[in-house]
Amino acid sequence: MARGRRGLPPRDDSSGADFNNIQPDPSRVGGVPETPFVRLPDPAKLFVARAQRLGELAKGHTLAPYLAFLAAVTHTQAACVTALPPPAPVPAEQIALRAEHGFPPVSRDQVHGNADFAATLTWLLDHLSLDGAPDAARAAVGALRAITGAERFDLAADILEGAYTADRIAEALFIAAALQVHLARLAAQLDGAAVKPAVDGICPVCGGAPVSSLVVGWTPASKARYCACSLCGTLWNYVRIKCTACGETQGITYYTIEDGPKTIGVETCTGCRSYIKHMQQHEDAKLDPVADDIASYALDLLAREEEFHRGSLNPLFLMG
Repeated sequence: MARGRRGLPPRDDSSGADFNNIQPDPSRVGGVPETPFVRLPDPAKLFVARAQRLGELAKGHTLAPYLAFLAAVTHTQAACVTALPPPAPVPAEQIALRAEHGFPPVSRDQVHGNADFAATLTWLLDHLSLDGAPDAARAAVGALRAITGAERFDLAADILEGAYTADRIAEALFIAAALQVHLARLAAQLDGAAVKPAVDGICPVCGGAPVSSLVVGWTPASKARYCACSLCGTLWNYVRIKCTACGETQGITYYTIEDGPKTIGVETCTGCRSYIKHMQQHEDAKLDPVADDIASYALDLLAREEEFHRGSLNPLFLMG
């Protein structure tokens, strides 16, 4: 019996073919798909899945009332996506100009003074269910309903810059919820193949900060690392074992809680003393970069005990 190569049938050399002169077939080169740089959000699915995840996480959790409240907010975000007409797309000439200078395609112009964003925020405020909501949330909604459109835009501009004033932190949550809907819908209209990398630590679509880091399980990016935008929901490919805040590749350490799930940990950097949540989504497809970041608050406490500060942002946990 002829002995073939392991795992393969014996090779038949009787055909007369010259195996020493085989040339590659260019049509087959690149048969393995490349890992895409970005995965743009699908708003119609994003908020539905997040609301469901928040509801699941609330069961028996020490933050159950807050997680249940956020589930209600996210349900309203999902309803808003289908209730309002699509926003005006980012102008092609703006995309080209910003790309030329290395900026993300979505700018503050798509928010400040923008009628689509104003309509999104108004719709959310009018349709939010505040049953069982914290007193601070009720007061914040009332305050937002009472201020002018210009003041709302100013608050949104602050959030886009990552600046939150302590006296308006409750209002910021609802502004951020509207921004998430508006920016996710804008991002979904873009050509993902045309999106280029931005500087470390910001979303290449809207310039937002990452909320957490994921090792994904979907094809063709299985086990690749992606950062998740805290605002528009875009995922962008990022080098493994590299700080998302300063870009350092040395002094990176991962921590998990001894009795907690091993699918969620923190990635810490001794260079800038920052950390970000790191989730093994390829092992648990239900993990949501926003919802599970909040539910794993014990990891934040652990990181802070070691004198690390958050290098990420979760706009739905500002009241926490």
